[in-house]
Amino acid sequence: MKKPGEVFEDSRVYDPGIEAIVPRYDELHDAILNAPPQERTDEIRVLELGAGTGELTAKLLTRFSESSVLAVDHSEKMLAEADRKLETFGDRVDIERGAFPDDHPAASEEFDLVISSLAVHHLSAEKKRVLFDAVFDALVPGGWFVNGDVIRFDAPHLETLSDSMIKNWVRSKGWEEEEFMARWQASDEYDDPDTLTDQLVWLRESGYDSVTSIWQYYNFAVFGGQRPEDAR
Repeated sequence: MKKPGEVFEDSRVYDPGIEAIVPRYDELHDAILNAPPQERTDEIRVLELGAGTGELTAKLLTRFSESSVLAVDHSEKMLAEADRKLETFGDRVDIERGAFPDDHPAASEEFDLVISSLAVHHLSAEKKRVLFDAVFDALVPGGWFVNGDVIRFDAPHLETLSDSMIKNWVRSKGWEEEEFMARWQASDEYDDPDTLTDQLVWLRESGYDSVTSIWQYYNFAVFGGQRPEDAR
């Protein structure tokens, strides 16, 4: 059975496919990786939720040269690709199959940084709030949670505008729309995006400081917050 995030039957076409369906995909990743306050030479422990094929993981390990990452995803297909892609980083990366918030973050885990890309929107509003609480508890004081994801607009005309923008983006990437959609496995049944405003409020209610939206392009946004230095 197809799982959330397995939007293509063949996981090997995920990377070019996601770049065709997510406008400014690399820019979204850059916003996630530019947001943390740590220096690039700091030794930081990172949890990535919904690591997929390991594309963002590889970028993080390259950019933060002393970092180590626990990369979590629940898709065997995606993790097989991640294992191949991340082999060069050796013991700096651990790849684990699991779901969130059910399996990760675990109560015993502690991280300087938690990141996620295009994954949390599969959770219901209630589960998102559970996840935000669990991530907060797993962060060291001063640690950051940064999420790049699909968001929902309350205004119907903005939802329509975003849909048209994505179709234009697909065509600009050289895909014929019918050909692309033939490869794309509809995942709407798993999608449950919430508004950016609601999620920023939920982060505040979970106890995060410095809650902010860092980047947005139509219905894609990067946002997050910090566990306070004095949090216990």
